[in-house]
Amino acid sequence: MLIKAGYARDERIGKGFRWLLATRQSDGGWAIPGRTVGIPYSEFADLNLHPHPVPPDASMPSSHLVTGMVLRAFAAHPIRRRSAEARRAVELLAARLYTRDVYGDRADVSYWERVSFPFWFTDIVSALDTLSRSGFGADAPTIDAALERLRQLQRPDGTFELKIVRGADKDSPLWICLAICRSLKRWEE
Repeated sequence: MLIKAGYARDERIGKGFRWLLATRQSDGGWAIPGRTVGIPYSEFADLNLHPHPVPPDASMPSSHLVTGMVLRAFAAHPIRRRSAEARRAVELLAARLYTRDVYGDRADVSYWERVSFPFWFTDIVSALDTLSRSGFGADAPTIDAALERLRQLQRPDGTFELKIVRGADKDSPLWICLAICRSLKRWEE
């Protein structure tokens, strides 16, 4: 949001990106640190058990849930969206569309079609938005498959048969449809 508000060149934004890059997994994506060392969520959330930040095991695989959320910041930045680091993470995210996350938080494939607007978790709509903003080609097999799935879910009125999990007001289906259309428009250009 700060980048969209015009703070892309602010040093604090740069500091945030440097921190994000320093906390990546070895594969180039991101994960919740406690997950990489096997801490159950119920224990991880208890500050009495973990009063200090838990360092991640960077050798563990990244989570597409977390990678997709972090990549939204990169996708919003006019320069960083095309960086080598972002490209590596974007390729990871694209390769994992409609697959299970390696961690239990959103492991089931059905989570890809549980969407929200504004974006919250990584779902098919937020992932396509991020991938299209990052310059990832629409001709990749996983993108083609995701777009085909959306075609199957499209209703006659143009909206999509997706489960809205947050921000479910009467206009949410229209905002979600707009986000999908914007992704498609960016790929047309």
